[in-house]
Amino acid sequence: MECPKCSGELETKTHGDDIKLESCRACYGLLVKGFILEKMREEFMAETFLDIGSASIGKKFDKIEDIQCPHCKVDMDMIVDPQQTHIGMECCPSCDRIFLDAGEFSDLKYKTFSDKIKALLKGRRN
Repeated sequence: MECPKCSGELETKTHGDDIKLESCRACYGLLVKGFILEKMREEFMAETFLDIGSASIGKKFDKIEDIQCPHCKVDMDMIVDPQQTHIGMECCPSCDRIFLDAGEFSDLKYKTFSDKIKALLKGRRN
């Protein structure tokens, strides 16, 4: 399956018994079902095994927003994390898969003082 951001190959990754997602071999983006994303946020150290791409690579691909779900071939919608409004992710309206650029899951998992400052300075992502 082809990555919606860079056309690299998506490969299936698993972590533990109940986390399964697709990871791009080229840009290290993650394609994951919404309910699995919540499990990932609760799983201790999941980001060190799953979000292995550099945040600087992720920032480059974060600028690409008009993408199609590789499963459904429909346009994905931009969504913003309600707690960390500087994090924008693409979500498939059909199958509920979410695409996270490299480094976004690690940022999403841990709300830091820096995130609070970013939210004040940068504001809500549109």
